[in-house]
Amino acid sequence: MYRILIADDEFWVGRWLSQVLKESPFEVTVTGISDNGEETLKALLDTRPDILITDINMPLIDGLDVLKRLEEAGERLPKTIVISGYDEFDYARRAIELEVMAYLLKPLERSAVYEAVEKAVAALEKEQERKEQTRDGFTAGVENTLTEYLRSPGDETKRQLSSLLVSGQGQSCFFELALFQMRRLEKSALTREEMRGRLEEAAAGKDIYLCPLDRFTWGVLITGIVNPAGFRLDESVLVSLLHSYEYGLSEAHEALEEIDEAFAEARESIILRLGREGKTESFPVSESDLHADFLAALKAGNMERIRGCTRQACGLFIQKGYDLTSCLNFYFVLSGEVIKLLNDRYKEQSRTEYLELIEEGYDFSVRIRNYYSIRSICHRFEEYIVKAASCLKEEDCMDVAAIVKRIQREIREHYSTDISLAWVADEYGINPSYFSKKFKDETGVNFIDYLTEVRIGQAKELLSHTGLSVSAVSLRVGFKEAKYFSRVFASMTGEKPSEYRERMRREEEKREESAH
Repeated sequence: MYRILIADDEFWVGRWLSQVLKESPFEVTVTGISDNGEETLKALLDTRPDILITDINMPLIDGLDVLKRLEEAGERLPKTIVISGYDEFDYARRAIELEVMAYLLKPLERSAVYEAVEKAVAALEKEQERKEQTRDGFTAGVENTLTEYLRSPGDETKRQLSSLLVSGQGQSCFFELALFQMRRLEKSALTREEMRGRLEEAAAGKDIYLCPLDRFTWGVLITGIVNPAGFRLDESVLVSLLHSYEYGLSEAHEALEEIDEAFAEARESIILRLGREGKTESFPVSESDLHADFLAALKAGNMERIRGCTRQACGLFIQKGYDLTSCLNFYFVLSGEVIKLLNDRYKEQSRTEYLELIEEGYDFSVRIRNYYSIRSICHRFEEYIVKAASCLKEEDCMDVAAIVKRIQREIREHYSTDISLAWVADEYGINPSYFSKKFKDETGVNFIDYLTEVRIGQAKELLSHTGLSVSAVSLRVGFKEAKYFSRVFASMTGEKPSEYRERMRREEEKREESAH
């Protein structure tokens, strides 16, 4: 998505251009509309658009002088399309000197604007392709070496990394190290290239090197920082990213020999941020008592007591100076106890559910080793121990097939009611994640798909044999919104509800004609 800044002191021209670009076939977005030269210059420096469409005659500074000042300041010039109400040679000459992409005369025509934008986009794509060809090999080398070092530090690897960066930068620059970690203990929400795109935008003009430290943590080396005092990651660009990730940033360092200090600073930055945000209720409980309470709740299959233990654990470790080390040690030992209990039960019954939970327990112990969110660790363990408690209760393991059959019948008979995994969990005292997996094992489809298939099947019957409106049909089969029902119906049948009804009507007429 290429970003375009529009600069024109005529209100209607700016708004018309914005609408034309919105309707264009190009992947572009308008970042703003300026109505004078000074505002345009500031917007160029603040937002750094890829394309500038500017009028020449503007108040304060004309459009071409804006480009000249940008060039003299050593800033990168965007691909520029100049517009003017005057067909003057001097303007055209100055525009050529500044390497503008096109010179358009007012009144503007949509086709001329599209042609100019297409030319600018093509130039940007060619530039990007050249950059990627030269960058990809170098970037991959740096990232592989960085990953090797951060996962297993060694002097030789550090020397290799330093040598690579010096050869690539060609000048002495500062670097900062950032850590981005998923807020929940689960796989990273973004791919490498998606993460790179966001960070390159947030650290405009700097070099970004990504290192996957584990399934939920990215290490990010930011280099090419000439003036550390003037560099900041643009958090406004990272807003959507920070919904899923916690992040910490080191101070600026000049010598790569200080990368260990930078990593420690980034880690501490995350922990301090979590400590400030993690205020919770405090409970007067000791670790040993809490450990015993967790195990007692597990053996009794008391889900509410397990949740109470989780709240106490959060309070204990967060209020105790955000004691991450004690939290990790506590859960290492506790997960080991749960694994032992499951292993003993497996020896008695040899059920695969126990083996799966034992594996999940080991996975949990490995995952939390380099994790920084106490709250997420506590809640992830709660999810795990609730599943273990459900499985350890004899009836939950032995009768799950019967429960699945009962729920299938419940769906077929009461598809219009508010049936959900949460309802099943409350009704039968079974963990929703565990039941969802068992439901798919027993039926071959997941719970939501089965419920939707039944509802859409009933909707077909009503559309074929009644005169009910689409809205009424959607309510009858359990959908609260007719628009959502129509989307689901179309995705499953390939037709809108009204189209399906009409087709059924025509087929019925043909059958009646054939009968006569």
